[in-house]
Amino acid sequence: MNAIRAFYSFSDRIGRRGFWAGIITIFIFGSMATVGLQPKILSSDPFTALLENWRNMSARQVLLYLAMLYPAMALVTQRLHDRNKSGLVAALFWAPALLQASTMLVPGLGSYMDTIMWGYDWLAVWLGGVSTWFFIELGFYGPRDPNKYGTDPRED
Repeated sequence: MNAIRAFYSFSDRIGRRGFWAGIITIFIFGSMATVGLQPKILSSDPFTALLENWRNMSARQVLLYLAMLYPAMALVTQRLHDRNKSGLVAALFWAPALLQASTMLVPGLGSYMDTIMWGYDWLAVWLGGVSTWFFIELGFYGPRDPNKYGTDPRED
């Protein structure tokens, strides 16, 4: 598979090496863009600066993160195809992760956090469990045989 196509296609399969190379590429470009848009992250307290960045996010930053989300979703879908699973399985992770991230952007939500904290905690537990499962599922070899999503990417 073409390396560029792996970032925008939701069909075919991708091997473990291509998957991790793509995820690392997205992480590096995303980190560089975040530092470029919010240089305070390089301060002495980067975690507080990052949280402040989430709360005061501009439309430009939201578009940047959405632009990084699309290729990540494409890579995960292709990797799930290599494991002979539907790309819809990724919704187990993406839907709760986007819900949790969006709660940081809602103005005035802090006054209701005591009321909704139990749901937020369960969401974090769910994401932790699914993230662990995804790491195990996506980080190892898929079947060598062709499946309904294509031929083995190691044969290409």
